[in-house]
Amino acid sequence: MIKNIVFDMGNVLVGWTPMEFALRAAGNEEDAKVLHAALFEPREWGMADAGLLSREELLRLALERTPGRLHETMRRLEADWPLWMRPIEGAEGFVRRCKAAGMKLYLLSNAGDQFPAVLENRPFYPLFDGFVVSAHEKLAKPDPRIYRRLCERFDLKPEECFFIDDIEANILGAASIGMQGIVFDGDYTKARKALEEMERSPPASINQHTAKG
Repeated sequence: MIKNIVFDMGNVLVGWTPMEFALRAAGNEEDAKVLHAALFEPREWGMADAGLLSREELLRLALERTPGRLHETMRRLEADWPLWMRPIEGAEGFVRRCKAAGMKLYLLSNAGDQFPAVLENRPFYPLFDGFVVSAHEKLAKPDPRIYRRLCERFDLKPEECFFIDDIEANILGAASIGMQGIVFDGDYTKARKALEEMERSPPASINQHTAKG
């Protein structure tokens, strides 16, 4: 029986569209490409998500790759992009329905130190029962250890968890410790149907729980 819904954040609760963020900061496509390449593309972005690089160090490295005329724009982009993430259609309604049904809600995200700014002003934020963020744990999905940490911290049984993530490797990581889940494609109607199907039948292979049209 599913008792806990575990959500990824980017492209599940809010949109992760870094090129759009860069374009909003720059105001033109040419400069946006420069900013995007300097901040979001290098491997250091993943290192920051994993808690291996500070936000200050990440910005310093991005500025080194950016022409001087764009330094202030880069600083604005690095500071403000979390505020520009738009909610995924249907996310709030799905969260509220799950909460009303008596389920516990958790977030498990590969995210950096700016995590609170992404969600704390969203109407559904107070409905969550707990958060595990990669930068704070110095672990990242799909490492099985981060899923185990979520379960240990909040006393969850993996087989009672339904995980929603837009990346298949992360769903497979969850499955490796016994969680069920779906690869989310942006459609919460499909996610709801997949959850209902799981509650009616025993766990199946990951391919049977992929939210696709």
